[in-house]
Amino acid sequence: MKRRYRYFIVLTLIVIPLFFFHKIIFTELTYFQRDVILQFKPWKVFINKVVSKIWNYKTDYTDFIPLWNPYNHCGAPLMANLQSQVFYPLSIVFYLIKDFAAAYKIFILLHCFLSMLFMFLLLRHKKLGYIPAITGAIIWSLNGFMISRIEFLSVFATIVWLPLLIFLLERTQDNFNFTFNFKKIIMLSFAIAIQFLAGHAQMWVYSIFFLICYSLFFCFKFRTSTPLYSLLLSIILSVLLSSIQALPTLEFLLHSTRIGQQNGQFGMSYQQAVFGSLKFSDLFNFFYPFNWQFTFSKVSENTSVLTLSHYWIFTFYIGFLGMILTILGFIKSKYKTEKIFYLTIVVITILFSLGENFILYELVYTYLPISRIFRHPAVIIYIVMFIFAIFCAEGVQTVKHISKKYRILKIFLYLLPILSFMELFFYSTKISMLLPKSILDEKRELTNFLMEKSKSDNLPYRFAHTPLTQKVATTTLGKSLYDTFAKYRDKLFSNINLEYKLYNFRGQDIELTNYHKFMNFVYSRKSLDDAIPYLSIANVKYILSVTEQKTSLANLVKLGEIKVYENPFVLPQIYPVTKIIVEYNIEKSLELIKSLGNEVFDTVIIHTKENTNFVSQQNQPHNFTIHKLEVHTNKIFSLITTSSPVFLVISQNYYPGWHCIVDGIKTKIYHCNIFMSGIYVKEGTHEINLYYSPNSFKIGCIITLLTLLMCCLYIFEKS
Repeated sequence: MKRRYRYFIVLTLIVIPLFFFHKIIFTELTYFQRDVILQFKPWKVFINKVVSKIWNYKTDYTDFIPLWNPYNHCGAPLMANLQSQVFYPLSIVFYLIKDFAAAYKIFILLHCFLSMLFMFLLLRHKKLGYIPAITGAIIWSLNGFMISRIEFLSVFATIVWLPLLIFLLERTQDNFNFTFNFKKIIMLSFAIAIQFLAGHAQMWVYSIFFLICYSLFFCFKFRTSTPLYSLLLSIILSVLLSSIQALPTLEFLLHSTRIGQQNGQFGMSYQQAVFGSLKFSDLFNFFYPFNWQFTFSKVSENTSVLTLSHYWIFTFYIGFLGMILTILGFIKSKYKTEKIFYLTIVVITILFSLGENFILYELVYTYLPISRIFRHPAVIIYIVMFIFAIFCAEGVQTVKHISKKYRILKIFLYLLPILSFMELFFYSTKISMLLPKSILDEKRELTNFLMEKSKSDNLPYRFAHTPLTQKVATTTLGKSLYDTFAKYRDKLFSNINLEYKLYNFRGQDIELTNYHKFMNFVYSRKSLDDAIPYLSIANVKYILSVTEQKTSLANLVKLGEIKVYENPFVLPQIYPVTKIIVEYNIEKSLELIKSLGNEVFDTVIIHTKENTNFVSQQNQPHNFTIHKLEVHTNKIFSLITTSSPVFLVISQNYYPGWHCIVDGIKTKIYHCNIFMSGIYVKEGTHEINLYYSPNSFKIGCIITLLTLLMCCLYIFEKS
C-alpha cells in the first residue's frame, strides 16, 4: 500500500467512528444503560481510587493493586474477577482520565477504531480491494450486536480483537512453507493474551474455538499439521503471558458457584446454563431486528415505567444491504472449500446459540463441561457476524468486478460503504439510549441517607436488599427516562455502592460457593424477624425493602419507595463468641445454624478436621472491647481487648490468600459459619492485622514477567 493511501485509510478509519458516535463525542450525552452503571463504572471508580495510591512511596503492592473488594458479597476477590479488566492494557484510559464519562467515550472510540483497523487488515490480507475492505470493517465494527455491547465493556473489548487473531494466524502460515515462525507465533500469543485480559472469558473461549477450527481448516486444506501446532503453541504462550490474571481467575472460578452448587457436579445447572437461548423465530432478526426495543412506556401523564431485559441477545443485525451483499459474496465466492468451512461454522454456532431450543444441546451440556460455566449461549452469534462481514466484503468485491464491465455501477460501488454505514447508524438509534452524562453520577435520597448513616456509625456496617426487592430490580417508575434511571441507580443494586464505599451484603459479581449457600439460607427465612439473627452475624445493619415489613425486631428509619429498616442487633465485622462447635460438613452446618436460632450470636461453627486446642475455653465469661476497626481494600486492622482467651469471628468470606498477624505473630485463620473467617486470641490487648496476598497472584506475576522477558529477548535477538 502506498504511503499516501495508508494515511488516507487511517484517516477514514478514524473519521467513521467519530461520525458514528458524534452524539456522545461532541455533546454532554453518554450511553448509560444497565451494566455500565451497575458494574463497570463502579469497578473503574473503585480501581482508580486504589491504583492512585501507587504514588505513595510508603505503600506496598497490597495498597495499590485492587486484589480484594471489601464492599460486596461480604468481601470477594476483585482483580481475580476477569471482567474488572485490571490488567487490560487499554484500561489505562480509565487510570489516566478520572472523569469516567470522558474516559468511557475515548474507550469506545479507541476500540471501534481498532476493530475497523483489524478487520480492514484481515480483508486486505485476503486480497480484497479498499472499498470492500472498508465496507467489511464497517459491517463488523458497527453491527447491532457490537453496538449493543458497548455498555458491557468486557464483552465489547474482547470481541474487537477477533479479526486481528485471524489475521495473525494467517500470517504464521504466509508463503505456505508451513515452517514454524516463532516471531509471528509470539505476536499471535500477545494478541490472544490481550484479548483474554480484555475481560470476558466466554467471548474469549468462543474466539479460541473459532481459531482452532480455522487452523484445522488450514491443516485439511494444505495437508499439514503445522497450523494447528502453531496455534496451540501460541495459546500456551498466551496463557503464560497472562498468568498474572489467569491464575487468580482460575482460583476464583474454583471457589465460585460457576463450578457447581449441588451433588458435586461441575458447572451450573442445565436451567442456568441455557438461560439466554435464542428461539428459531429470533433468527429473523438477521433481517429485521425491530420487533423488540427497550420497554419505556407511559403509565400516566407524569409517570413512565422502564423494564430492563437482556435486549442485546437479539441485536445480531448487519443491515438489510449488508445481508444482500453477504449472500451475494457467498454465492460468488470462488473458494469452494472456504465456503463449506464458513457455512459449517455458521450452522454450528447458530445451533449452539439456540441452547435449550436445540434438541441436542443437552448432549453438549453433558459432554462439553466448559459449556456449563457460561450462560447466554446466544452470544456466540458474534462469530456469525464476523463471517457475514467477510462475505459482505466479498459481495462488494463482486460488485467491483461487475463495475469494470458496467461503469454505471462504479458510483454504486462507492456508495455501498456509505449506505451500509447509514443503515447501521439508523439502527443504532434504536438500541442505544442517550442521556446527559450527569446520570452516571446522579445521587439521590437513599444513597445520601446511607452515606450519612455510614459517617455516623462508629464501625462499618452492611446493607442488604430483601429478596422481593432484588426481584423487582428490572422495573422502575419515573417521570422521565432520566428520572427513571436516576431512581433505578438510587436503589443501589449491583455494585453501585462501590462508588460511595458503602458495604453491600450482595452485588452483581460471580459469587463464592459458600457465601451463596449462606445467602440462600438467609433469603429462605419466612420473615425478616426470622432472618435478623443471621443478618446480624453477617454485619447487616440496614435492610432495604420495597414493601413494609411486619417486624418486631427491626426499626423503620426511612420511608419512601425503598424503605429502610435498622437492625439493632447487628454485630461488628469482628465479634467474639462463647460457644464453639466443630463441624466440617457445610450442609450439616447449615442445619446446625438453622437450629441455633438466637444462640447464633454467641456460637461459632468451625469447619475443620484438625484438633482444636481452644475448645476447652468455651463458655467462659469475658469482657471484649473493639478500640479500632479499619477495613481497607486488601487489609483489615483492629485493636481489641479481651479479658480471657476468645475465638473471634470475622464476617468476611474465608478465601485462600488471607493472612493474619496478631501482635507480630502469624496466626491461623479458620473457616467458620459457612462462609466466614475466624481467629483465636489469648487474653489481653491485641493488634490484629489481616491482609490479602494470594500466592496465585504472586506466582502468576513471576510467570508473566519471565515469559514477557524471554519473548522480548527472542524478538530483539531476531530483529
